[in-house]
Formats: sequence, C-alpha cells, structure tokens
Amino acid sequence: MGGVQWADPRFAPAVDSVRAACNVSHRDDDAIIGMMLDRFGWDQQKVVEMYQQSVARRAQMGMNAIREDIQTNGLTLEQFPHHHEVGRVIPIFASTSLERPAVSAGAEKSVVVDGKTVVAGDVIGCYEMRYGQGESTDQTTVTPQQFTKYMLYVTQWRWLQCEAYIQRHGRLGFWSMIHDLSCPYSFFTLWGRARSIFTSYMNPVEESCAGLFPPMVQKILIINVPSLFGPIWSVISPFLPQHHKDRIVLLTTSNSTEAEVSKYMPSEHMPPHLKPQK
Repeated sequence: MGGVQWADPRFAPAVDSVRAACNVSHRDDDAIIGMMLDRFGWDQQKVVEMYQQSVARRAQMGMNAIREDIQTNGLTLEQFPHHHEVGRVIPIFASTSLERPAVSAGAEKSVVVDGKTVVAGDVIGCYEMRYGQGESTDQTTVTPQQFTKYMLYVTQWRWLQCEAYIQRHGRLGFWSMIHDLSCPYSFFTLWGRARSIFTSYMNPVEESCAGLFPPMVQKILIINVPSLFGPIWSVISPFLPQHHKDRIVLLTTSNSTEAEVSKYMPSEHMPPHLKPQK
C-alpha cells in the first residue's frame, strides 16, 4: 500500500516523523498514524506509544489473517463468522460508503459534548446495535468467544472502510454508532437484556478490541432513551472508553427521528426503522 496523498498539509510531515520514531520504513499504516494524530491532539509522543501498541495488539489478535480473509474472499458483514447467531442476541445494522457524504442542513462543524468541543469529520457509515430487540440470551447458542470473534471481524471491517476512505480522499472518515434502547416489551426487560449483553459479551469484546485501531467513532447516539435510563447507563458506561463517552449524544424517543439523527450522519446510512414508512 502506498502513502496517503493528504489534503491537509500537516499530516505528511507528522506521519513521517512518527514512522521515523518507530523505525517503520513501509507506508502501510500511514492512515492509522494519521487518524491517531487527529484523535490524540497531534501529540507525537502519545501517537508513537499508541501506534506501537496497535502493531503489537494486531499481531497478538491475528488481525492480519482476519484482514486477509475479508479482502481475499470479499466478505460482507452478513458473512462474518457467527453473524446470524449474534443477531439473535442483539440485532445489528451497518451501512457505509466511500463517497464523500452530503452534509445535512442541520449538521454542525463542531459540537460541545460534556463541555468538550468535538470537531466533526466526514461520517462514512453507521453501525447500530439494538439492545431491546432479538431473543432472550438463554435461548441462543452463541458463546462469548464466538461473539468476540465476530466483533473482531467487524472492527477490522470498519477500519478497512476508514482506510479506504482516507486513501481515496486524503482526509479522515469516521463512523457514527447507534445504541438503540427501544424495546417491544418493558423497561425491566430492556434493563435485564442490556445487563446480560454487557456482562456476558461486551466485556470480553472491549478487552479484545482495545488498542487495535484508532478511535473510529465520531458520534455515539443513544436513541429511544427511556425515562428510567439510570440503571441501564450504570451498566453500560463502565465498559465505554472515555473517548467514547466524550462523543455521546442522548436522544429521547420523541427526538429519535430521522431529522434529528441525520444531524450526525448522512441520511443514506440511516437505519431503516428510523425512516418514515412509505
């Protein structure tokens, strides 16, 4: 893979400086280094540390084999190991595009979240998990190890989209993530399911995926937030890295609309259930 033709002139010398500090001659990871520079405030020492951690973690978790499997076999999300079994526990929706997204009229260039300014970048896709949907985890056969393997494939796939976008446009691309808390049953069912999913599945996923790639998420939208959200948040929040918490937007059910969500992602990536039925 060749080097990135960066649109922003700050990137090329900064990336080269990190590569030199890490004694890296190839340019295969220029996109990773560029994303890290942006995400870690252009702190070269921090980026060198995190990049070296990424190299080690990717080798430890066998990510090169997963990358090759996805690319060589042209795998889609639905073809990843255990996709259908995972979907029975927690339905997942994903949409991505390498084209430059149109910015909706309500989108802002930067948003203050928890007192911090988050600069908006190009949002190339949406990744959604629906906690109150699916079947009871007692009725499924997916194990935490299988769930983790699936999420390693998803993490690598999401990075491949970011990398391809950077290579094509010379600028960074990001994801918006949606945690949908709608539930066809009751609040207590939702609370129980969220607690079970996080304690059984998401904890080992966070441990396995930590440090593999730069933070790829621009916004984390928690939608259809019930009024009794406190217990669910107390379960979810300890598992979320701080860089995720800084980008969280909470939307009540009345605000979980196409118009509101489109402020944070292109409308073409909107989950189907958020679009008005025709």
